[in-house]
Amino acid sequence: MFTERLDPRRAAAAVFLGIFIGIVPIYGLQTLAAVGLALIFRLNKPLTLASTFINNPFLQPALVISSIETGHFLRHGHFHSLNFSALARVPTKDDLISWVAGSLVLGIVVGSVGALITAVVVHLKSPANAGVRDRFRLVSQTFAQSASSDRCFVWWKLRLDRIFGMIAAEDLGSGTVVDLGCGCGYSMALCNTAFGEHKRRLVGCDLNAHRIAVARQALSSLNAEVSVEDVRHFELPSAGLILILDVLQYLPADEQLALLKRCCSALDPQGRLIFRAHDRERGIWSTITLALDRLLFSYERTGTRPLILSAPQYQRVLEDAGMQVETRRFRNRLPLAHILFIAKRPFAETAP
Repeated sequence: MFTERLDPRRAAAAVFLGIFIGIVPIYGLQTLAAVGLALIFRLNKPLTLASTFINNPFLQPALVISSIETGHFLRHGHFHSLNFSALARVPTKDDLISWVAGSLVLGIVVGSVGALITAVVVHLKSPANAGVRDRFRLVSQTFAQSASSDRCFVWWKLRLDRIFGMIAAEDLGSGTVVDLGCGCGYSMALCNTAFGEHKRRLVGCDLNAHRIAVARQALSSLNAEVSVEDVRHFELPSAGLILILDVLQYLPADEQLALLKRCCSALDPQGRLIFRAHDRERGIWSTITLALDRLLFSYERTGTRPLILSAPQYQRVLEDAGMQVETRRFRNRLPLAHILFIAKRPFAETAP
């Protein structure tokens, strides 16, 4: 059971649920509720169960009194002065209602604090994240001379968008890195951190002149070439890695597929094309993702609406181009649902 998933998000959810159940007065049912809900939400069961032990004999009196006081304050606007005689008497109906109401609020507050601490501890102690954090730090150092607003944007983007941690954990091969829609260039800087000598060629384009200016300044010490160009007309060099992270939804369907075909043709043998698209099959998360994208399009005044093709459509064009395709569905730390496509070009077949 201890081999169950323990990533920061799920660990925090398990602790929150366990603490909440431990504080709410459902004595006799807490273990059953904790294990049952952990099964339903696919959380780490031992961690969820262990967190219910906040109701141990040492803390239980304080939890009960705090719950009653909180509930009484919520219901009557003032705290209920509890002394020894008040604790020794038989509780009234008003006391019980205050206890239940207060325990719900106290469970949410204490559970949230416990979840936050758990997420931080698991993230910091995870060996798998140590290398990724080091690479994020190197990218932040690359943008040290940029304006404070640009530095903050890069810092938060790397940590809130899970795709960068996923990319950092991938085998990014060798050869030229091409980033279509490169923005400030942080994706190329992240890819370059795997090469200590900074000799990898970085090529990027974007329509936003300000972001290209930021990228030119930050990547000036690297072998980088960035320009203000449209991805549809950008001349692709032979590349070992091509990134398309937040561009496809701006293009019509035929232009999306045409761009993917061009990228596949430009890849070296064993080269990789990595891009993401919105996941259209995740229910409410897909709806939220599309709604946020529409707000972004409206803010940028693009004059169009985001267009997301289905995952089979993207996969089909990649496979028709002879690529080996891997897909990974994931939810971001923000409530966004995406699919990561990793397409690898195999070695050319040797003629007999």
